[in-house]
Amino acid sequence: MKFSTPVDLPEKTVQITPHSRVMFIGSCFADHIGGRMSDCLPQDQVCINPHGTLYNPVSIRNTLVTYLPDTIDPPYSRKGLFETSDGQWRHWDYSTKFSAPTQQALEAELTQGWERANALFSQLDVLFITLSTDHVYWITDGPYKDYCAANCHKQPASMFKEEVLPWRDLESWWHYFLSHLLQVMPHLRVVFTISPYRYAKYGMHGNALSKAQLLLLTDHLCREFERAYYFPAYEIVTDELRDYRFYAPDMLHPSEQAIDYVWERFTEWAFTPVMHDYARERTALLRAMAHRPINPDTEAHRKFLQKLDMRKQAFRQKWGTDALIG
Repeated sequence: MKFSTPVDLPEKTVQITPHSRVMFIGSCFADHIGGRMSDCLPQDQVCINPHGTLYNPVSIRNTLVTYLPDTIDPPYSRKGLFETSDGQWRHWDYSTKFSAPTQQALEAELTQGWERANALFSQLDVLFITLSTDHVYWITDGPYKDYCAANCHKQPASMFKEEVLPWRDLESWWHYFLSHLLQVMPHLRVVFTISPYRYAKYGMHGNALSKAQLLLLTDHLCREFERAYYFPAYEIVTDELRDYRFYAPDMLHPSEQAIDYVWERFTEWAFTPVMHDYARERTALLRAMAHRPINPDTEAHRKFLQKLDMRKQAFRQKWGTDALIG
C-alpha cells in the first residue's frame, strides 16, 4: 500500500563534486537548501543570496546582471539607495537585512559584499535560481519612479503599484539574459526551482496562477537552453509530501522536515558518488568540531580533541588541505 505519490527526478542532471563552486539566489527556499550546501562544501565555494532573499523574476534577473563578466554596471547601482524615516539607508535591490545609518556606510557594505560574491561568480559551475512569485512592485513616484523594488522595506503601500508580470515580458527578459550569460560563461549550468511557499494573500487560485506562470517560464527556458535545468522542489512538497504536517505553523512555509526531505532528494539528483562521500565525512567532522563541552578540563575531553585532530588530518590528507575551509 502506498501513502504518497513519489515525484520522479529529471534525467537531465547536474554533477556536483567536492570542487564545484555554486551560488543560490532567490526566495527563502534558496536560503534553506543553500545553507545545507554550505555544510557540504568549503565557504569559498558557496554563495547564498548576496543581496538577501529575493522573490520576483525581475529583481533576481537585475541582481544577476551586475555579476556578468562583461557588465558595464557598477557593483551596485546608486540609483536605488534611499533613506527611511527612521534615519536608516537602504537599497531597493536588496532585502531588509542590508541597512546602515549613513549612505557612505551602506555603499561600503554593499560594495564589499558584491566583490566577495563576484569573485565566486566568475568561477561558478552551477547557479541555482529559486523563483517565488510573478507579482512585482513598481515605485510610482519620486526619483525612483518605475523602479522595481526587490523589497518594499515596510514603506507605505501608496508608494507602489503591484503588477502581475505579462508572460511575454518574462520570457523575453529571461531568454535574452540566459543567452548572454551562457555564452560568456561556457561551463556554467543553471538550475531553476520554484518555491513551494503559498501566497495566501493572492487567494489559492491566484497563488496557483502565479506558480503556473513561473512553471511555464522555467519549462520554456529549460527546453530552449541545453545547460538550463529544473529541479522539482515545488512538486515534491505539494504533490509527494502533500500534507499539512509538512508545513510550518503558518501553513504557508514548508517545515524543516519538508526541507530536509527535499534536500535528500536534491542530493540524490545532483551529487556525484564522490560528493556523497565527501559531504557525509565533512558534515560529520564539522559537527564534531562544533561540539562545546560542559567541562573542557577533563581527560575525556582531551582525548576527544586528540581524536578530532587525527580525524581532521586524515580528512585533509584524503580530500586536500583546503577541504575544511569554512
